[in-house]
This record gives sequence, C-alpha cells and structure tokens, in this order.
Amino acid sequence: MRMRAIRRVKGAPPPQQEEQLVLLHFSDIHNDVVNLRRVMEFASHYAPYLDDVLLTGDIAGGDWSEWSEEMDAVPGFHRVLKLLGNHDVCRWNGTPRNATAAESYDRYFKGIETWGVVQPDGDNPERHCYWYKDYPKARVRLIALDSEHDWSAQQAWLREALDDALARGLAVLGAHHLPPAVPAEIERLPGCAFDSHQRESLSDRLAWATEIMDEFIKKGGEFICWLGGHTHCDFCGTVAEGRQLFMTVGIAKNDELWGDMRRVAGEKSQDLFNIIAIDTHLKHIRVFRIGAEWSRFLQHRTTMCLDYAARRLLK
Repeated sequence: MRMRAIRRVKGAPPPQQEEQLVLLHFSDIHNDVVNLRRVMEFASHYAPYLDDVLLTGDIAGGDWSEWSEEMDAVPGFHRVLKLLGNHDVCRWNGTPRNATAAESYDRYFKGIETWGVVQPDGDNPERHCYWYKDYPKARVRLIALDSEHDWSAQQAWLREALDDALARGLAVLGAHHLPPAVPAEIERLPGCAFDSHQRESLSDRLAWATEIMDEFIKKGGEFICWLGGHTHCDFCGTVAEGRQLFMTVGIAKNDELWGDMRRVAGEKSQDLFNIIAIDTHLKHIRVFRIGAEWSRFLQHRTTMCLDYAARRLLK
C-alpha cells in the first residue's frame, strides 16, 4: 500500500521545534586533578555536541586548604559553569570558619566573564556566587544557587529570576550542590536504576529553593528538574509532594569508598559523569552515563529517559 506524502501549504513556515540543551554534568571532583583532566579532554573532544559543562560543587578536597592551583591550569576548566559545595568554603586551620562569598568567588569563579551568565547586580560588585544562563534556542533558563551563602538575598533574587523566565516563556532547570530533600521526603521513581540504595548518605537539604520553585509552578511556570551533587551517589526522584524532579550525580573523584559505584583506575570506571539532553518540545530529560556503570548493589546505570512534565521514568 502506498503512503501519501503529507503536503505543506505553499508559503507556510516549517513547524518550529526547540533545540535540545546538552550539558555535561559532573560533581564532587574533590581536587582530583587527574580525573578533572579526563573530564575536560572528553568535553573538548565532543565540544561541538555540548552546550556547556556544569560542575555542581565540591571542587576542593576535604576543606579549603585541600585545593591545588593545578585545577585552574587544566585546559578548559575556567570555562566550566561552577557553583559552590560545602567543602569549597569550610576552613579548619585552627578555628573553624567558612570562607566568605567574596573569597569563594575569587578562588573558584575565575573566568566567569566567559560563561555567558547573568549575575546579581549586573557586574556583581559584591561577588555573589549565584547566577543564571539562558539558552533561547532550547527555551531553557539554567539557574544556579549558592548553597553556602546569602540565603535571604538569594531568595529575593530567585523569585525575580523565575518571574522573568515565566514572562519570557522559558522552562527552568535548577542547580545547587545540596539535594532539595532528605530521604523521608523523597519519592522514588519505580524501576529507576539511577537511584542508589545507599540512601543514608543523603542528609543535608536546601528546602527553601523547592518552596520558591513551587510558587513558580503554581503561576504556570515550566520546571524541568534540580541537578546537584553532595551525596556522592546517584539519586533520582520527586519532592514537594511529587511536583518537582531532582537528580544528583555520583562522585567524579576516583574514590569508591565515598560512593556506591565500582571504580578502577585505568578502566572506563575511573570516570563518572553524565551527559544530559533536555528537550522542551517533548518534555524529555535524556541521561547518558559516561564511565562507571555498575553499583555495588548491581544496579546498571547507562541511560534513562524521563518525562519531566509527568515526573515519570520512560526508560
């Protein structure tokens, strides 16, 4: 049987479809210069297919002192979109004291002028460590928060950034180091392999961000999900009574002790990061694991596809 071709009316514009936003997402590199070089070599090789590289915190090792300027020397690292983790600010030399936002900004946000982000107060004279970036062709605004400083100031800024995204018709992708909930508040996605059984590692949270995002959703805003780290394990589920998706990514440092993935130096499992493709036309999040695939619980993490509008697993 012959299929009839679908004819378009002469002179009518072609149907419009948003481009995908493709990010390389890694977290908790913890001063592992060798693995950072490997991540950046991958990002450089596949640069034509990536919109950005996102590092969701814990750039330093155990504390402020465990950080090497070799990190800054890794080619391409200055162009990586960054946000702060708890280990990036804690200072234990003698009297415990957290680094200020300005100190953290000066250390970790070198090269921010090349990121293409919008910072608070324009040129950001106070050096706040939060920002957003728009991807108009993908119809996405990525909003990155600082889990460690300026919570009250950030809340007002976040509301303004969300209202502006709503006015511009942009879907919102959120990122912060801490996950948005504790284990008792997380609803699992049935059949999702990217959800560790090692749930006791999920302890701290940034609850105020989910409350503000709920306000955005109730106004008719389109929320994609939260991306984060901190847990050293992969977690995927919903919070805010099922209204918001979130995903963390396992530890990028080659350290099996603090994660749940089998890691072997010199093998593929030495690396651990995700390629995330966001399609606002189909409302899909597609995740591809690069590096370590097998957890100690024999969960196999290679790919998955989420329907972010329905907050459910497709594959």
